[in-house]
Amino acid sequence: MKDTGYRERNDPSDPVRREIRVGLLGCGKIGRTHAECLTRIPGARLAGCFDVDPDAARKVANECRGEYVAGKAEEIFRDDSVEAVYICTRHDSHAELAIRAARSGKHIFMEKPLALSLEECEAVAEALEESAVFCMPGFKLRFYELIKKARDFIPDPFVLGAQMMDRRWPDGSWVQDPRQGGGNVLSQGCHSTDILRFLARSEPKRIWAAGGSMTHPSHSCIDQCAATIEFASGAVATWMQGDSGVGALTGKMCFQIFGGNDRAVQLYDRATKAAFSSGSKSWSEVFYEKEEFLAENREFVGALAEGRRPELSVYDAVQSMRMVLAAEAAIRTGEVQNLSAV
Repeated sequence: MKDTGYRERNDPSDPVRREIRVGLLGCGKIGRTHAECLTRIPGARLAGCFDVDPDAARKVANECRGEYVAGKAEEIFRDDSVEAVYICTRHDSHAELAIRAARSGKHIFMEKPLALSLEECEAVAEALEESAVFCMPGFKLRFYELIKKARDFIPDPFVLGAQMMDRRWPDGSWVQDPRQGGGNVLSQGCHSTDILRFLARSEPKRIWAAGGSMTHPSHSCIDQCAATIEFASGAVATWMQGDSGVGALTGKMCFQIFGGNDRAVQLYDRATKAAFSSGSKSWSEVFYEKEEFLAENREFVGALAEGRRPELSVYDAVQSMRMVLAAEAAIRTGEVQNLSAV
């Protein structure tokens, strides 16, 4: 699969003043968050809102200056004034909606994960390649200031680690459903694998993992994962994902990076705090501003206005899920998964 980019569809004479009209598919918590961000971006305009719950769509439209509530997603796809759509629905609908959006000529902001199977992920990528549109995945962690600083501090890491452990998810939650959400590892793991790939600056080569359905033994979803990843650069990483408890010292998520010249970074407390070391020197930094949702929205809208592709592409979304799905395959089969040939 190629890393396809944005072939400019418009020729904005003044990208600062040009209005960017978007449609919102999915008006739950995450959809409302993105709609609120759009109200803070000059030039961005929320046109249509759609949700299977019309009341939810009306609420977001009223609160975020949306122009209309669509009875069907197709109404937004047929709206020629809408340049892009935000797909913030449940995971099992992502692939279908993304393919329909691409065929309608709409650029896409896609909440994670891209889809729940590799076949669906690649079908989305193929539809984008056939269309003059791009898809930016909602990997908000890429916009954390301390994560970006850690990546610059150690540009060629030797060893990395990612831990994203949550409190036990309710059995009745839709994200725990195998068909709609895929469970914790499949649903949230793409955040971890994307950041490991981002920090490693390399593509995954092999993955081995162990785990299983431990906190939800009656479900078919894998909910705990401990994996080892080898990258093409030679860097290696450990990755822990699950919902068996939040670390008292690390918080829900933490990342570690070790490189040459005795350099190391530990990111913890949801990556709002970092400990840097270089030889005999060490120091701590804190960055509490939680503006990552706004930052990723600005990047998406800015790319549209400026006629360029955004920092993240569908390739990033596919690779993150390829790593997650390979880890799940390793758990189920007990075999190392080779990714270097794809």
